[in-house]
Amino acid sequence: MTTMKPQPAGAPSLTCEPPLREWEAAVAGNRELAASWTWSIESVPAQVLRARARRRVLELAGLEPDVERPLLVTGHQPVFYHPGIWIKAFAVTAQARCQGGWAVNVTVDQDVGELAAEVPVRVGAELRWVKEYLVPAQAGRPLETLPPPSPAQVHEFIARVGARLETLDWAEGLERWQRFADGLLAASREAASSGALGVASRREYERAWGEALCPDVAISRISRTPEFLLFFVHWAVNAAALREAFNRALASFRAIHRVRSPAVPFPDLLVRPDGAVELPFWTITPAGVRRKLYVQRRGGDLEISHLEGPLARIPAAGGEAAVEALLAAGAQVRPKAVPLTIFHRLFVADLFVHGTGGARYDQVTDALLADYFGITPPRYATVSATIYLPLGQRPVPASAVRAQERKLRDLRFNPQRFAWELDDVDDRLAELVRRKEELITAMHEPGAPKRQLTREIEAINDALFRRLAAVVERAEAELAVLLTRARSAAAAYRRTYPFFFYEPARLWELLCAPAAAAPPGADPAGAAGEAGAR
Repeated sequence: MTTMKPQPAGAPSLTCEPPLREWEAAVAGNRELAASWTWSIESVPAQVLRARARRRVLELAGLEPDVERPLLVTGHQPVFYHPGIWIKAFAVTAQARCQGGWAVNVTVDQDVGELAAEVPVRVGAELRWVKEYLVPAQAGRPLETLPPPSPAQVHEFIARVGARLETLDWAEGLERWQRFADGLLAASREAASSGALGVASRREYERAWGEALCPDVAISRISRTPEFLLFFVHWAVNAAALREAFNRALASFRAIHRVRSPAVPFPDLLVRPDGAVELPFWTITPAGVRRKLYVQRRGGDLEISHLEGPLARIPAAGGEAAVEALLAAGAQVRPKAVPLTIFHRLFVADLFVHGTGGARYDQVTDALLADYFGITPPRYATVSATIYLPLGQRPVPASAVRAQERKLRDLRFNPQRFAWELDDVDDRLAELVRRKEELITAMHEPGAPKRQLTREIEAINDALFRRLAAVVERAEAELAVLLTRARSAAAAYRRTYPFFFYEPARLWELLCAPAAAAPPGADPAGAAGEAGAR
């Protein structure tokens, strides 16, 4: 086994907009904005619905339901994500402590996903990465209904990942992995789904380092609340108008970003041939499968349906009676991306914190809020990070690889340029070089027989190429080394290795680093709360 001592990797970087020191002002601004709302959702004033929804989410999170305290919210799918996603939970936890408020991480368990990890491994002289699966994705099955792995699958996964890590001279990585593996085993004994296991195993890893980050609340729980269902009813009652506004927002996004694909950032909402309007929501069927939802009028009712048939009938007038009808029908409704963030930005959070991907698609959300709801969208924050593992590889400039590839091409078509690299240049080789120079000069003469001269040049190139076999062999070997180093560097400088290969202290350090660079007079607590954030 070839080993290497870990070396300092590339410098980590933090993306944070607005800067952490401005989050308190952003929270205050959003709270002031919400206090000015005079519009309603199904005859419930927006401020009343917001207070109810905040109280409900805090109760689900096991927190004191004090809706007057600042509330910061972030979220992601409950998978083995990389530290650039994990750091959002650190940021909202720190800021909640600094502002005397609460923080919640919503787990997007209604999405289809997998429990898998990218793992570095050394094969001979080359560093590579492989993806090890604990629970593969299943078409149509969201994480909330995807069964947890069996004990045998968990043990096999732990053994496979451990074997990969043992090819590296990286004791710290093995120690971190063992901490996570212990927590994964403990969590797997209780988890009712793969989504629940993803959350519980991460929480166990955090506890193993003495961390107590913000609590997690699953979207599958939030979407069962009367407050969320009232929001869904509003969308169903106004499906046609909201569909048009939704699609206008998408069209604007595509025009601004010059996007041609109709699927980016997500598809338009459609109308079925029977007139049913597509809703940006899912339902979870009794079989645990996720289906798109549609709505159409049936007499004095609205019929909510999916591919397999009707889901529920609600009064066309909407309101609380429609919520009761959904609850009575046992309807399982889940939001897609846009309504998920609309609900939490408007009715739950004082500041919603995205990653870079979520921030990009929330440009669509902002346009929809301004168009349909006629309001100034609440401000959101964006946090992400790039942190590399200390895997000992140095980056290889792409220009070095291209230069070596050009050399090999030139050895085929211009071999005379490399004759000097031979240890022994004999008379025959020198004659071939001189003859090619003569032929190239002749090619430029008026009336030159270019086809015949070209064939002669090609023949000389072949002869020179054969005589330069040793040079070609060395160049190919040098390219192979460069490519191996480049592949190894690419594996070393991946930012998507899972969170359990990193210590929480590394993320705290990155969050707190801006405090040292803050301008004179800036509030150092705004960078992450410094020591108080811990």
